[in-house]
Amino acid sequence: MKLWCAAAFAGLLLTGCSGPESPSPAVAKPAGPRITQLYAPQASIARGEKAKICYGVENARSVWISPPRQELSTALARCIEVEPTAQTTYTLTAEGGDGSRVSQDISIGIGPPKVKIVNVNITAVQVKPGETVNICYTVENARSVTIDPPGFRSSDPKGCASHQPVSSTTYVIVATGEGGDRDEERVTVKVR
Repeated sequence: MKLWCAAAFAGLLLTGCSGPESPSPAVAKPAGPRITQLYAPQASIARGEKAKICYGVENARSVWISPPRQELSTALARCIEVEPTAQTTYTLTAEGGDGSRVSQDISIGIGPPKVKIVNVNITAVQVKPGETVNICYTVENARSVTIDPPGFRSSDPKGCASHQPVSSTTYVIVATGEGGDRDEERVTVKVR
C-alpha cells in the first residue's frame, strides 16, 4: 500500500500522511529483584572474630542486610564483614524499581574464642651444658599448655618451666583451645 504525505517545501514539515497504522510495541514488565547468591565462607566463627557474608543480586534498586540494618551496594558479587556476638541469623533484602522485595536468610554460628600465645620468654638464648633455662609463657583462651622438652603441662594462662639442656635444644610451646584449635611457638637455646 502506498503512503501519501504532503510536506512543506522549505522545512520538509510533515503535514499529513495516510496509510496503515503500525501497532504499538508491547511494553515488557521489568524483571523483579533476585538474590543470585548468599553464603558465608565459614558457617561458624570463634567468639570475638569477624565473619564474611557474600551475596549477589540482580534487578535491584536497593539492598540491605539486618540486623542491624546496613545499606549495601547492588552488586553481582560482593562480600561484607559482620561482627556477631552470638549465633545470628542475617536477612538480606533486595528491592526492585517497582517496589517488590525478595529476602533470604543466613546464619552465622559462634564457637569458643580462639587460643592465642601472647608471648614466650626465655632466660637465655645461649647457656653452658647443664645450666638452667626458664621458659615462660602467657596465653589466652587455652584449655592447656605444653612445653616440650621438659614435658611440662598446665592449664594456667601464665606459667614457667625449667630445663637443663646438655645440647642445643628447641623448645616447643603449644596452647590448645576449647574447640581443639592450637597455637604454637618454638624457641631455640644453644648450648656451648
